[in-house]
Amino acid sequence: MSAHAEKLLSQNWVVDLNGQTNEAHTANDSKSTFGVFCSGEKCLFYLQQGLKCDPGTKYSVLMNSQAVSTALSMECTLIGGNLFQILDPFEAVLRATQAGEMIGFAVALQSGAFAVNRFSLAGAKPAIERALLEAAKSKFLDPKTPQINTPKSAPKATQI
Repeated sequence: MSAHAEKLLSQNWVVDLNGQTNEAHTANDSKSTFGVFCSGEKCLFYLQQGLKCDPGTKYSVLMNSQAVSTALSMECTLIGGNLFQILDPFEAVLRATQAGEMIGFAVALQSGAFAVNRFSLAGAKPAIERALLEAAKSKFLDPKTPQINTPKSAPKATQI
């Protein structure tokens, strides 16, 4: 596995490959983001939306796609100064992303209303599979092998 950053496009999804961290994500018109993030071989699905939440607090969220409709747990997590909502269980979200055109999430607000975000699944399956494949490869890397640090330049985007 190379130590340089690579950006791939898969229809409405972007895959960022950076060696030990890999991510596949998409954004909607309201600037919310949905995706999968992997650090090493550990992966999680997340939402990043304009909602304020308290780090460490768990919330309920309804998820709907053509493949799966279910209630999920969502934990507010502060990562790098940004709030993310980590979705659980992972397998249910993964199944929901594998078929269909759209996926939606409804989050209950304190006001009694719901915040609803919908995301395109066009390109999701190959994008997510690539991020998970790169994460699986990371467990075969020898931690004693020196990593080459390359300058952070804008990676070139290529089609998957």
